[in-house]
Amino acid sequence: MTNPRRLRRSVVGVLGALLAMSAVATAQPPPAPPYPPAPPPRSSPPAPPPRSYPPPAVVEAAPPPLSPAMRAIYAPFYAAGLVIRYGVYYVIVAPLEVFGRALNYGVEGGVSRGDDR
Repeated sequence: MTNPRRLRRSVVGVLGALLAMSAVATAQPPPAPPYPPAPPPRSSPPAPPPRSYPPPAVVEAAPPPLSPAMRAIYAPFYAAGLVIRYGVYYVIVAPLEVFGRALNYGVEGGVSRGDDR
């Protein structure tokens, strides 16, 4: 059969292992380190603000207007830019937006006429 001495040694070993594991499981973490010491007080008060401030930065004025000759030369290009800008919008972009809204909301645009109350 089983040797009682061997059984006793096994039981003592198992109990010792359980005791060691319970001690490890219930151990508390180490305490947090202490706060650092407060800084020493200032020996002198802060410096006062300056008595006078530096002059503000010089802002360059707007450039002078164009001469009449340069305006005449520049005018066709300015008009062409306006035609391209607003022409593209009103000929291409706006009709596509209106068509997209008609597809999304129907021809009435999602607004009832008031007779369906």
